[in-house]
Amino acid sequence: MAAAIAVLALAGCAGSPGETEDSLEGNWVLTSGSDAAGALEVGDATVTLGFNETTGGTAACNGYTAQIVGGPGTVSVRQITQTEMACVPASRMEIEQRYLAALGEVNRAEYEGSELVLTGPDVELRFGEGVAAVSGTFVPGDPDTPVTGCDDKGAQDDAEVVCPQ
Repeated sequence: MAAAIAVLALAGCAGSPGETEDSLEGNWVLTSGSDAAGALEVGDATVTLGFNETTGGTAACNGYTAQIVGGPGTVSVRQITQTEMACVPASRMEIEQRYLAALGEVNRAEYEGSELVLTGPDVELRFGEGVAAVSGTFVPGDPDTPVTGCDDKGAQDDAEVVCPQ
């Protein structure tokens, strides 16, 4: 009887990344977000968050890192740093500023199905599973396709970004 209960208990632990962990993990892509100013429309920009050796990702243009302590459940976000590339179009800078400000307000992290949801006062950031890299690139299944940092000829405009040739 005890063995059957143990098997049932373990079966209930399967699911999304981190459901059985006391820390956050995985690589995520922002699918929707909002702050006190309203919806965070990223358009064709990509915002990522990865929990690897370093926590961070791409904030619409620049790479960033952050210290996120705790979670799932209560979290604290500290020490957000970013690279300082200029972004074109300028709207990416606004997206980036709003995202990083919202990330700094986060105090809860929860897994909801296959999503990671970060919330705080007037903030909700929803992420779907993806491939994130702290180097400032997002690679949706193809390691030779960076989203930011390279022009259409493969020219590198930030030393952290490796562009395809």
